[in-house]
Amino acid sequence: MSKPKRIKFVYASDNHGDKVDKKAAEALFEFCKDFKPDVRIHGGDCYDIRPYRKSADAEEKNQSLKDDIHWGNWFIQNYKPTVFLMGNHEFRLYEGIENNTGRKQELIQETLDDIKSVLRANGCKKIIPYHADKGVFTLGKVRTCHGYRCGKNAVEEHAIHYADRGGAVIIGHVHSMQMVTAQRWGGCVGFTGGCLCLKDEMSYSQNRFATSKWATGWLYGYIEGNNWKIWQAHKVGKKWIYSHTDI
Repeated sequence: MSKPKRIKFVYASDNHGDKVDKKAAEALFEFCKDFKPDVRIHGGDCYDIRPYRKSADAEEKNQSLKDDIHWGNWFIQNYKPTVFLMGNHEFRLYEGIENNTGRKQELIQETLDDIKSVLRANGCKKIIPYHADKGVFTLGKVRTCHGYRCGKNAVEEHAIHYADRGGAVIIGHVHSMQMVTAQRWGGCVGFTGGCLCLKDEMSYSQNRFATSKWATGWLYGYIEGNNWKIWQAHKVGKKWIYSHTDI
């Protein structure tokens, strides 16, 4: 029997358009050049889309999306994801289309179409919706999604809900860096790899305790048949910590 092929992957998410941490993003791009993943997954919230958030104030509603889309596209053009999982921030465009009419609706649709065009032009094979049932990408025993719950138990809750027995689940959304062994028969593990945005630029980070858990980084690993391994790349001081010489 032939040995299963080893497939290397990277999961990065939550760069949030014009709120991107450019130095962290460039570290990811350099890592990918060296690691040479077979699958590059973007876990969503590549764009921030502030004007269409439900609680946006008058100032936010009047903001231009020009810089936000520019820097989200910059990230896509350099990271070149093969899989893109829509996040709750991209989902704001769908809500904007639904809640508007006429020329404004057309402009929002054009923005969404442009994002999808940039993704496809840069090698994206799968664009997956933000949907708790349909918004999941599976790679062997590893399942990935953007994330649909917040809170201190969110990573374990996603693992229990989505993982196969003995498998793993990767999420973004919560901006923290965690590895949680879930309390479930047969065992499974939940991972989240941090974010790639500037915490101090995110207005809602100023008055929430949970943002003290935010971390900068991404996830990478491999699957080989039913076997898998996931590592967290993160920054300590000015140095990025990761090792993949044995993959």
